[in-house]
Amino acid sequence: MYRNYFHQLKTAIPLLMKEKNIPGFSISVCDKEKVIFSETYGYTDLSENIPVTATTQFSLQSISKTYTAFGFMLAVQDGKVSLDDSIKKYIPKFSVKHKDGEDYSSSITFRQCLTHRTGLKHEAPVGSNYVYSGTFDEHIESINGTFLRFKPGEQYCYSNLGIDLAAYALGRIYEMPFEEYMLNKVFIPLEMAHSTYRQNDYLMRVESAVGHGKESLVKYPIMMLGAGGMYSCPDDMTRFIRCFLNQGVYNGQRIMKQEILEQMYNEYPPSDEWLYNFGLVAGIIKERAILNHNGGGFGFLATQDIFIDSGFGAAALINSTEHPNIQLTIIRNMWDDLFALQDAGKEDCEHIPDNYEPLIGLYETKFNGGSWKLAVIPRNGAIYCDNQKLEHHSGNLFFNEKNDSVEFIENGMIYDNVTCNRIL
Repeated sequence: MYRNYFHQLKTAIPLLMKEKNIPGFSISVCDKEKVIFSETYGYTDLSENIPVTATTQFSLQSISKTYTAFGFMLAVQDGKVSLDDSIKKYIPKFSVKHKDGEDYSSSITFRQCLTHRTGLKHEAPVGSNYVYSGTFDEHIESINGTFLRFKPGEQYCYSNLGIDLAAYALGRIYEMPFEEYMLNKVFIPLEMAHSTYRQNDYLMRVESAVGHGKESLVKYPIMMLGAGGMYSCPDDMTRFIRCFLNQGVYNGQRIMKQEILEQMYNEYPPSDEWLYNFGLVAGIIKERAILNHNGGGFGFLATQDIFIDSGFGAAALINSTEHPNIQLTIIRNMWDDLFALQDAGKEDCEHIPDNYEPLIGLYETKFNGGSWKLAVIPRNGAIYCDNQKLEHHSGNLFFNEKNDSVEFIENGMIYDNVTCNRIL
């Protein structure tokens, strides 16, 4: 399926990594039955000693919320908890304030937690994107006494804390740490052998990916467990995606009832508004419903897309934040291309013309001690640069979608009057 397309994508990704200085990249694309494309590139850190493999763990950051919500819905399915239960039913010490002096703690429900409609702040005093110390218990306890942004249910505002409270409640309900609950209820049934919320599983593995800013970062435990504390690899994530695509069934085994699963994305059905449901966003791309979550922080960027009706999904993970969300760009370009092929009744894209092949590569110009790199990549039977298709004009002259000229010369190119030397 899409053999030419994925062959071109396989060539393009390492060039884009070099352009953006990304150490490591892992991607997997699936349909309902199987993985249809899976590749890994680069290294776990800048030392380039350990290559990224299919089992290399990356931090999922906020994509963790999707898995936490799934775990919570399994508890709903078990009859252990209701979406409209108050948090205080399971966490009696929970207490927050509001500027009007009223106590709204008892009126905050798990439905509001999973959809970011609690009024809770985004960060806690202990264990946040800025304070790395503390345990999960201390993180949850530190929420007490904080002020709400608004009355529960009044509006939407993205918050780590609601998801973390739901995760903590699961541990109380099942009398085991949240990390163990997710292992037993989600990861083992879905054969996600390289996925975990247990921080030491990631921290102690030499071969796990290291996050990067301008340089390699120190591995820190993430105490926002439910909201951002999961580690995984795309091949594991496509197992989860296939469970969604098959209405809650994985490898012939029912994991979640279809009506329970559909609750996760029908609270606010997919639309052009891209509204947040239970641990995921529901939107529309190319007239197709998509369930998405992205993640970013601690030196990692991540994307997971599920086309619930079209039967496709993908996950892409990178260990760097010093660039745009290149993993998201790659995946969304891929959907644009594949669905355009589908709509045109084509089973694959065209081969790259033979005379375009020598132009594919990495180009660079240096200035004032700095460097600007541009990759010319194959995509969907054409060549692209700076995420724009290059249209042939004459000889070695092309124009991009902004009508900037791109002329290829010996060992280089002139991009909008800037001469770049070929370096790869």
